[in-house]
Amino acid sequence: MHITIGLNTPSETLFPVSRAVCHDPSTGQPLAPEPEPEVKRHLYFAYGSNLSPTQMKKRCTINPALSSKPLAIAILPKWRWLICEAGYANVLPPPRMRIGAQDSDVARKIPRSGKEDAVYGILYEMDPGDELVLDGYEGVDHRADEADGDKLGLDIRPREQGDGDYNKWYLPAEVVEWIGGDDHPLKTGKGELVPTLVYVDEERVVLGPPNAEYIPRMNRAIRESEALGVPGDWLEEVLRRFIPKQ
Repeated sequence: MHITIGLNTPSETLFPVSRAVCHDPSTGQPLAPEPEPEVKRHLYFAYGSNLSPTQMKKRCTINPALSSKPLAIAILPKWRWLICEAGYANVLPPPRMRIGAQDSDVARKIPRSGKEDAVYGILYEMDPGDELVLDGYEGVDHRADEADGDKLGLDIRPREQGDGDYNKWYLPAEVVEWIGGDDHPLKTGKGELVPTLVYVDEERVVLGPPNAEYIPRMNRAIRESEALGVPGDWLEEVLRRFIPKQ
């Protein structure tokens, strides 16, 4: 999928915002504007080939200096990492959060992710335009129906996966170590939770071999993420279960 957005187009141009000016009816003077509503911020939790900042820099062409800079190492406790039948990385949520195929007998057989029983990831701050570009790479269906919100709130899973390859989930990740962004407004201490975006394939949860083109990209992701501080023993135990060395 390709998205055609001008490389230097500011987000205000893509998403214009109208701000009305109110006046005091007795004096005709403009009133002080009400404070802007706080925008919910989230970081992107990368767990597959985007563990590689090199790949992120190639993909995030709108603002690579921001979007490809690793900010932290984090984990999703009780989640499980796999290569699914499509040949690409996927993550399976804890049982209480599983929906559809995620709650099948096949999915229940997916082994835990290391002795930590968690998925490690790299956190990036995404320019809104780069997030749209990344949606294209992940095959997100922006026309999918709104989710019913019965099991997972709409704040976690706003839409169905629809015809997409992945869906966008918003949930807290536990910070293991901050490696950049010393003055970032979301920065907290070790072990604290930060809001993140995670791409989840809800439908393909059968274990499978990696696609041939994916193997070298995942090897680069393993090397670069270990250099950033993701534990090598976890990478060996969990990712190397699926990804042969090159």
